[in-house]
Amino acid sequence: MRRQNGFTLIELVVVIVILGILAATAAPKFMNLQSDARISALDGLKASLKSGVSMVYSKAILSGVERTATGKLCLDKVAGSSDCDSVDLVYGRPAATATGIVKILQEEPCVSTADSCDRDWMYEIKEGKLYFYSPTSPDKLGCSVQYTEASENTTPIFTVNSDGC
Repeated sequence: MRRQNGFTLIELVVVIVILGILAATAAPKFMNLQSDARISALDGLKASLKSGVSMVYSKAILSGVERTATGKLCLDKVAGSSDCDSVDLVYGRPAATATGIVKILQEEPCVSTADSCDRDWMYEIKEGKLYFYSPTSPDKLGCSVQYTEASENTTPIFTVNSDGC
């Protein structure tokens, strides 16, 4: 009787078919990693913005401007100088403008009309709302953090739009 070495053709075909089925079911999970990474970055930005707005509001309370419809708040005053980096406020919280919520970020993002952007975030103001998005985002407003400024009776609203990520 001859001793068999290796696999038969049928065994190889069966193994290749099984590997193909496994790859077809696992591939969508791995393809979605980039989208998940974008959404996680948006969630992180939303948390940072909320924290920054909370700090600005605390400072507005201390300055007595938390109930005014519009105003300015000095964030960083250089010692021995009258220069001040101020933020526009709406009811004590940053306005949805370039001189409002955008100024509280550590690294100021690029405006959406910029030809090129070497920063992590860009922003666009549309219909009274401010949108932050990544320059590499496939759908800028569909993969963004939307900031709606406060009103007299409401706090600011932060919304993560992730449908276009």
